[in-house]
Amino acid sequence: MEIELYNDVAFKWIFGRQERTKPLMSLLNAVIGHDGGEPVFEDIRIMNPFDMTKFSAEKYGILDIRVMDKRSGTWADVEIQVAYQSIYPERSMYYLAGMYRDQLRSGEDYEALRPCCGIHILLDDLFEDEPEWYNHYRMLNVRSHRSLSHHWEMYYIELGKFGKALKEGRIKQNDLAQWCDFISEPCDPSESLEDRFGDNPGIKEVFAMLQEFTEDDRLREQYRLHHEWLRSQRYEESAKKKLKEELAKERKLRKQEAREKEELKRQKEESDRKREESDREKEELKRQKEESDRKREESDREKEELKRQKEESDRKSILTLRKRGLSDKEIAETLDMPEDIVEQSRK
Repeated sequence: MEIELYNDVAFKWIFGRQERTKPLMSLLNAVIGHDGGEPVFEDIRIMNPFDMTKFSAEKYGILDIRVMDKRSGTWADVEIQVAYQSIYPERSMYYLAGMYRDQLRSGEDYEALRPCCGIHILLDDLFEDEPEWYNHYRMLNVRSHRSLSHHWEMYYIELGKFGKALKEGRIKQNDLAQWCDFISEPCDPSESLEDRFGDNPGIKEVFAMLQEFTEDDRLREQYRLHHEWLRSQRYEESAKKKLKEELAKERKLRKQEAREKEELKRQKEESDRKREESDREKEELKRQKEESDRKREESDREKEELKRQKEESDRKSILTLRKRGLSDKEIAETLDMPEDIVEQSRK
């Protein structure tokens, strides 16, 4: 029978019992040590140990393992998450805050608070913008990047990214890589442990424990029920995630269409504005031409009137001189005009 260690029943039975704490300490120290931290878990007390009677009555919610190291006083909350949850970071911070608060008994001073770390093993990818499968968070100054306190540490391990990196040969083998490799794949205790895990005492112990697990009828039944529940949850979460992605695409498309419509509207308004300006310029040019034509016509009329007045004046002058008995030649010389014009006045 193959066992998926990320099944909550199997995970908590293996890592959540006070009488078998070595595998859990090995896993915790592997997570912390992967980022250069010193092992801090040597003698742990499980605050919420596995209880079959309580477990069988649960509604198969997400289970965590809360531990406290007796020597260092460090607390840890270990969770394994199978189905994707977009709000998982907020939920994991809420759990860590609760564990930190729960340390103090009534009347105790804040100096009694000890470091806490949240360790989260995720089957599906959570951080789309983070390429690495191992991510360690703590409270830092956003400018100097100095740590405010080492009391809050958050570790997220994404097994999907780990598996991809492992296939691509980008994984440096160490204790945590072995644990991730072991947890992410179904395990059949009826077969031999693969050689690549043989030098890890914690994994060897878990492998031996799985034989006992598969021989327990109640555990197998709870495992089966939880497996079916997880399958349903993963389907529902996958459907929700797909729906959210489709809605996000639809919103993005609507925004793009709205931007394109707004741009077309802006371009039309700009085109209309330029056309109106052009029409006004044409109208002004037309007005100016009409004004120019009007002035030219007025000028022509004025010239014609001046010409008429001059001709009338010349005619009168010619008649006056002619009455005095001057000849046409004499009149032309007197008025300084061509003689033929004088002669035309007779017609």
